[in-house]
Amino acid sequence: MKQTISRLSLIMIVLMVATACKNAPVLPAESSEPVSDQELLPTVTKAENTPMLKLVYSAPVRSGYFNAKWVEDSTSIWIFDTESAALYDSASGEMTAQFTPGENAVVYDVSPDGKTLAYSRDGVKIYLFDISTQADILSIQPDYPLSSAFFNIDGTLLGTNSRYYDYAVKIYLWDTASGEEAGILRGFDDGGLGYGASFGMDGKTLLWSAFMSFQAMDIATKKMGPILPHGDLVSGKITTDGKIIGTISADMIEGEYQPVLTLWDADSGEILHQNVVLGSYNIIAFSPDSSLLAAGIVEGVLFFTVPDGDEVLLLGSVEAVADLAFSPDGTKLLTCGAGGTLTIYEVNE
Repeated sequence: MKQTISRLSLIMIVLMVATACKNAPVLPAESSEPVSDQELLPTVTKAENTPMLKLVYSAPVRSGYFNAKWVEDSTSIWIFDTESAALYDSASGEMTAQFTPGENAVVYDVSPDGKTLAYSRDGVKIYLFDISTQADILSIQPDYPLSSAFFNIDGTLLGTNSRYYDYAVKIYLWDTASGEEAGILRGFDDGGLGYGASFGMDGKTLLWSAFMSFQAMDIATKKMGPILPHGDLVSGKITTDGKIIGTISADMIEGEYQPVLTLWDADSGEILHQNVVLGSYNIIAFSPDSSLLAAGIVEGVLFFTVPDGDEVLLLGSVEAVADLAFSPDGTKLLTCGAGGTLTIYEVNE
């Protein structure tokens, strides 16, 4: 991403800074020195500038499928699978820290602050590991075998559920500072068909995935939102402002099952837009300002406006896109290729 500031604009900026801060040094009005990259504000990805997304980094980081998560300050990226986790600098692609828990251990999730990861050595007891000191900082002891553990958006809570079927509609919450249980959330009580849950980007919602249905729960009140019906297994995300839910599934469209991306009104459950694609949708992600949705497909990344669902760009990829995420500041997009390649894009104007 590059921006060019005209000489007249530079003069005006200097004059305003000088007025506000008398002790601040003032650049000569006729200086011909170029403005450094550090002084330029990054460009947030919007519908109108998605065609300017350019590849800035691409390299194989795994031999196959992996997950990636931005650290909340957008300077680093977690790369992890069930066997190991590592931190990478998002500008240089250099690995800065790594953790491999050993044989039979499982890495479940990594924290948004880039400091902690959750893993287990036996599938029951959870350890929180400090990536900088390379030491366990506390342990959590559920009384059931785990199927998953996942951090909320600010890393203060860890959610867990069990491999036992009768626990499939319960998520236990744990305080990551003390390791104490912080509550239990129950979903899909009517049918017991829930198979997964995740915390929403809005910081207030737990998203329940089930066979043929999807629901959002307000964590504070434990109130379930409207049931969003589907024709098959479903997964989804919610916007940062909590107003729109996006789901991907196979649904009956024009008399046949097709891969469908659906945008829903989170409060009413009304369908706002549906998009059908040949092949399949693998993963979706909303931009931090809730104005864009990116969908990973075999051919690359499709971008849609929110809430209208208008397609604005197909960003091609050599590998099928298995995971993707906007940086928290909205200036970059990362993708995880099915073959193990991490790619980072940013707007280059």
